[in-house]
Amino acid sequence: MSETKKKEQEDSSFKRYLLKKNLEILKNKRGFHTALISLTIPPTKKLFDVTSYLKKEIGESSNIKSKGNRKNVIDSITAILGKLKNIKQIPPNGLIIYSGQIPEDNKPGTEKSEIYIIEPPEPLKTFKYYCAADFLLDPLYDMIQEKGAYAIINIENKEAAIGWIRGTHLEISKTFTSGVHGKHHAGGQSQRRLERLIEEGAQNFYKRVGESANTIFMKFDDLKGIFISGAGMTKAKFLKKDVLDYRLKDKVLDLIDVSYSGAAGIRETVIKIQDKIQSLRYIQEKQVFNRFMENISKDTGLATYGEKQVRKALEMGAVDTLLLSEGVRSIRVHVKCGKCNNELYKTVPNQKIKEIYEKINSLSCPMCKSHLFQIEGEWDLIEELGDLAEIQSSKIELLSTETEEGTMLISTFGGIAALLRFKI
Repeated sequence: MSETKKKEQEDSSFKRYLLKKNLEILKNKRGFHTALISLTIPPTKKLFDVTSYLKKEIGESSNIKSKGNRKNVIDSITAILGKLKNIKQIPPNGLIIYSGQIPEDNKPGTEKSEIYIIEPPEPLKTFKYYCAADFLLDPLYDMIQEKGAYAIINIENKEAAIGWIRGTHLEISKTFTSGVHGKHHAGGQSQRRLERLIEEGAQNFYKRVGESANTIFMKFDDLKGIFISGAGMTKAKFLKKDVLDYRLKDKVLDLIDVSYSGAAGIRETVIKIQDKIQSLRYIQEKQVFNRFMENISKDTGLATYGEKQVRKALEMGAVDTLLLSEGVRSIRVHVKCGKCNNELYKTVPNQKIKEIYEKINSLSCPMCKSHLFQIEGEWDLIEELGDLAEIQSSKIELLSTETEEGTMLISTFGGIAALLRFKI
């Protein structure tokens, strides 16, 4: 995979995180009548054409009968036009803009203008202008969904398992036992009868596994391929029996030799095929975290962890890859003394932010000893560190809490780590 492609995928994990955050905010926004505007602009659309379209919509909005709704719609469109004046060109993936007059406590006359500008992680294909009492969020929901699944069928004489992997999620859908007799020491007619029973049992076992695979995987509309794994020749026999639907059989990419069976065999298969499914977030997380662990275990000086240490490395421009866990739930708070202008930055867990606001007036300034601190700003910690990394052209990896590596990153290293360009 090219370095450019890798960088795009790393960037997209951070953008997808920001998208999820925006969705949590936007899904609760409600307005009156048609006062909320949703605008999707593909990268192929010219800014001039967009502004011309919006100016035309202002003219048409003048015909809205309700005076309040007419004013709100025109104000929302005008806010978008104001923002577009500061944009020189549409970004490579396009833009999504949400603008609206949001009422407080659902009361008319209390509306306040809000606008959100989002650069999506994937290219937009169509231009769309939408007016309603809520925002059109379908494009965002579609983008946060990981696309492209791979199926795995692990099968051997006594046991089988069916699973699939998409994004950062590995699912073991079903496990089986064959009930087929093992080796026997009978001779003559007894030997032939037992061999026939074993063959019939194996055939029924293959059929059960195949029917379950058909039921599970025929529902996938984004299935990119199937891997069949196991020890010995059983996997090849299974494929030859034509128990898989022909449409699934056409998607079989490879037969993989593994030592384990059942659920453990599925996981071993994932490790064996990782060079064939490089595009999956599951594999990317595994690889980058393994690089981090290798540097930590060998004490190379090219890896660090903890907010303080990573922040220092970012400020020095030493971070090659920033590793963050989606499980980090903290806020970065900026406070300033109203007397001597002394500034402090504190990181606090989300659940304690209210406590900080309540106690701000009791904080003593270490410089002038006054109690005139005020909160100047607050940021989601992941977003703030991600922004610092982007300034330094560092790569960003957001690790899911669904994977073993993502769980270890937050439980062992506090959810914040980095691979370095040079020792510090």
